[in-house]
Amino acid sequence: MSQSHNLPILPPHYYLDNFLSIVDLVSTRYSDLLTETETNWLHAFSGLPQNAQLLLVRMLTRKGNWFRSDKLHYPEIPNIESAITTLSDEGLITDTTPPFDVVASLMTKGELLSLYAHMPLTASLRKPEIIAAIVKNSEEDLPPLPTRFLCLQHDVLPVFLLLYFGNSRQDISQFVLNDLGIYRFEKVELRPEDRLFHSRTQITDWLFLSSLADLYWDYKETKELASALKVSQMLSEKPDWPPLTRKWERLANKLARDFERQKDERSAEALFMQSSLPPARERLARIAIKQERLEEAAVLVTAMLESPINEDEADVAARIARQLAKKIPYPAPKKTGESFTSQHITLEIAERVELESARYYAQQGWNVWYCENNLLNALFGLLLWDIIFEPVPGAFLNPFQRAPRDMYSPEFTTVRQVNIDRRCEAFERGEYDLMAIYDTKLGISNDWVNWGWAKRELVEAAISTLSPNQIVACVKRILFDPKSNRSGHPDLFMVKNGNCQFVEVKGPGDKLQHHQVRWLNFLAAEGLCSLTLYVTAEN
Repeated sequence: MSQSHNLPILPPHYYLDNFLSIVDLVSTRYSDLLTETETNWLHAFSGLPQNAQLLLVRMLTRKGNWFRSDKLHYPEIPNIESAITTLSDEGLITDTTPPFDVVASLMTKGELLSLYAHMPLTASLRKPEIIAAIVKNSEEDLPPLPTRFLCLQHDVLPVFLLLYFGNSRQDISQFVLNDLGIYRFEKVELRPEDRLFHSRTQITDWLFLSSLADLYWDYKETKELASALKVSQMLSEKPDWPPLTRKWERLANKLARDFERQKDERSAEALFMQSSLPPARERLARIAIKQERLEEAAVLVTAMLESPINEDEADVAARIARQLAKKIPYPAPKKTGESFTSQHITLEIAERVELESARYYAQQGWNVWYCENNLLNALFGLLLWDIIFEPVPGAFLNPFQRAPRDMYSPEFTTVRQVNIDRRCEAFERGEYDLMAIYDTKLGISNDWVNWGWAKRELVEAAISTLSPNQIVACVKRILFDPKSNRSGHPDLFMVKNGNCQFVEVKGPGDKLQHHQVRWLNFLAAEGLCSLTLYVTAEN
């Protein structure tokens, strides 16, 4: 990782170069899916002089579609007025009078007071109060504005970014982080035929669903639950294209859970029944039990027990089954016991209880790391590094991926099973050097290796005290359910006299979570010392 004081200086036109990379990929990979407007936009853009291209990209990457001409100051763009004229002549921006809400948002409180000096407004009012007073008392057109307002005619960036990245999370800032060396990425072959989208409908539906998800989370953040639930009314029918199906089901599950919390089980069930993602079946079973539809709940629980989607679902199905068995005859599995040990101590807790516990063990001669999930995940990422970044068709769409697109789906393992087995066998025979991979890949982004936590001495300590068979067993357990099993690992890893120990720390009032119990039991079954440390605060 580069330190901030060593960051390179970006060339003045870096953002145009980055945008041209996006345009190049979109033009070559998705030209058949672009609308006439987007195709014409690309043609017009390619013919612009550089200063107009620079200004247009600056405007595209800023928030909103409206801009004040007097606020467009970029030292690397010569003659901005000429660029504005060119963009206007090409129909890429308009120089027109905006609606009042745009004026209000882009002007300061003082400017609004000056613009509407003929109204009885006082400087003691807050800006929202000034705007409300203007709206209430003004029926006339806008007064002459102190500057020109410019509007982008076609905001093509959302479509271009989606086509380039294959998701709605990443944006053009990803280029900057890479250019500055803040993030470095593994080089993977990107093939034109491995495109994600194959129809314009898929693009349109993806953008619409992303906008609904953004709207939902906006309402949730502002605690407007009633408005958040109304998002369900805008939700389209579940798409049958797998990448979008999963996206739809994730939002549907969130909405359904909110309905359930509001005691609207009917709306919750309607959404959960359309979802194949956990916790849909669990919640349907719990609603059925609550409503005394016990036989229906038993069918759902049996399905979860026989074909669990992940370990969490299998675990919760067993717990619901034992609950059902108290109400109706049902062959519930027995509760899994704890095969690890527990220890209780009293400490003065001045900071995080995990750090105080680490200090406690260090005083007993242990070399201790507070690493949570980062150690076993790092071993996973290092052991399978080249397999993770194997150019599997459709797995990599852009050069800024920390993992393949199918990393957290069952397809990841099934598609690469032969190579995974060969790697594990080679490592168990001592023919694969994890530390060599560590040194070669240090600082390169990998969704499994957090370089800030996975220090060299920690990885070396793990390799020297865990056997290759034990490391492979942990890797295979993660592979069984990568999304769930990447978490729940013990807080502390420690080494003394060639032996290691995993410790989950629980402070006052804290208790073990189910996924933590599963990991502690697993580590104990593999012959590794694992325990839970319960810490009581000194009076």
